[in-house]
Amino acid sequence: MSEMPRQRGLLFCLSGPSGVGKGTVIDEVRRRRPQVAHSISITTRPPRPGEIEGVHYYFRTPEQFHQLLVEGEILEHDNYCGNYYGTPRSPLEAMRDEGRDVLMDITVPGSLAVMENYSDVVMMFLMPPTLTELRNRLNKRGTENDSVVEQRLLKGRIEINKANLFKYLVINDELTATVDRILAIMDAEHCRYERLKGLEAFVLSH
Repeated sequence: MSEMPRQRGLLFCLSGPSGVGKGTVIDEVRRRRPQVAHSISITTRPPRPGEIEGVHYYFRTPEQFHQLLVEGEILEHDNYCGNYYGTPRSPLEAMRDEGRDVLMDITVPGSLAVMENYSDVVMMFLMPPTLTELRNRLNKRGTENDSVVEQRLLKGRIEINKANLFKYLVINDELTATVDRILAIMDAEHCRYERLKGLEAFVLSH
């Protein structure tokens, strides 16, 4: 008996304001579902304490970043608080070809740029319970001074007003519940008919 056709991996974008907890949520999604791949971004900002090259980010100089742009290797990019962030194209395509879902942690403009390149991308906006809680999380992180925190909060307000451009809205109030919602979205997207066209013909022929 021939094997059922393998579905290509789906592309999921998780965006939201700085400090909302995207990294923590993605880590927990991948702990519970190790087969989900994470698209590692390139950034020109310096590493924070504990961050590892090739695990959290690819850290590059502005000159190196620009060269990758010229070569067409960066799928999308954005300047966030003075630093560039971008998504390398080749690793993402390779993981999807292997049948692995790819979960991207990128900025709001970055997600919108990806949507222009991939019509099948699944867009999810991670929302803080309140702006007060977002401020608390940024302060607790302890990686920026007060001026940068205020800059991130101001940008966060603007980004929250763009949540209506996304397909799904997930409030990050409690980690377990948040991850449950995201995994449910991922499972549901795999069951959409347009992604499974031809499956009924395969079933009826065997």
